[in-house]
Amino acid sequence: MSDNEEPIDISDDIVVIGPGQMLRDARTELGLSEAEVAEHLNLRLALIIDIENEQFDANTPTTFLRGYLKNYAKFVGVNQTDVIASYEMLAVAEKQGDEMKSFSQSTRKKAENNRLMMVIYAIGFALVALFVVWWWQEAKQKETVPVTDNAEQSQISSPVEQQPVIDTTIDVSNTNNEPTPAEVVIATEEVPVDEVFEQHIANNTDTAAVTENSVNIAESEPEPVLEQVIELEQLVFKFSGDCWVNIFDANGERLAWGIKKADYIMTLNGKAPFSITLGKPELVSIDYNEVAIDMSQFQQGQIAKFTWPKS
Repeated sequence: MSDNEEPIDISDDIVVIGPGQMLRDARTELGLSEAEVAEHLNLRLALIIDIENEQFDANTPTTFLRGYLKNYAKFVGVNQTDVIASYEMLAVAEKQGDEMKSFSQSTRKKAENNRLMMVIYAIGFALVALFVVWWWQEAKQKETVPVTDNAEQSQISSPVEQQPVIDTTIDVSNTNNEPTPAEVVIATEEVPVDEVFEQHIANNTDTAAVTENSVNIAESEPEPVLEQVIELEQLVFKFSGDCWVNIFDANGERLAWGIKKADYIMTLNGKAPFSITLGKPELVSIDYNEVAIDMSQFQQGQIAKFTWPKS
């Protein structure tokens, strides 16, 4: 086949009859064996078998293969031109087959790459969506839980816990031993005004004496209030991180509840013993009546529920 000839296009519906089949059919019609042909052409028997099976060694020059085919065709009476044309046609078919195979592999590889890129895009989109959802939730949480100072937060989260402090302040501020409104009420209830006036009439005393008796009775009654304040015990909580708490006193009254923020100091007064529950005890230090409680007895990462002082 010369270099000036146009390439031959082999359609899928055309069956190429190879030179080996043409030579084998002619040999069979003549009643010759493969060994007889090999002996006549002075070639190896294996080479004759390979030619008839159209298994041409790629290391054998094309010129030699053409010579073998021409000699074989001449010996069995087949047109040499037809045999060479069939050989060339077979070579073209094999070449196109290799090209089609390479094209098919390239197409398959491209499709696999496209599928891989789609998976990568899907994963990337999912990650972006998760990040957006997380960011939105964080922003919403910051909006719903505004940041306040320690005093405002303590009033919002546990208004009960400041009541004992108010009682203590009122009692301490009363340094002049003047009767408080509560004491006056106590005095009025225990010594009615009518009885005082009746006594005044009976003893024939003046109004100033009645007033002095009322004040003296009022001043003699603060002892129950002072005894109640003295019985209250004090707990001071210092938080190094966000921690959930739930605290009751001996009367079953809840003193504090909810999440306390980092750097928050909480002071509670109530009747002992206290029932204390801490979500993260490792983030809390506690002083009981100005004496530090050993918090190393509680395991980190586990909820601590205990009563203090211990019985």
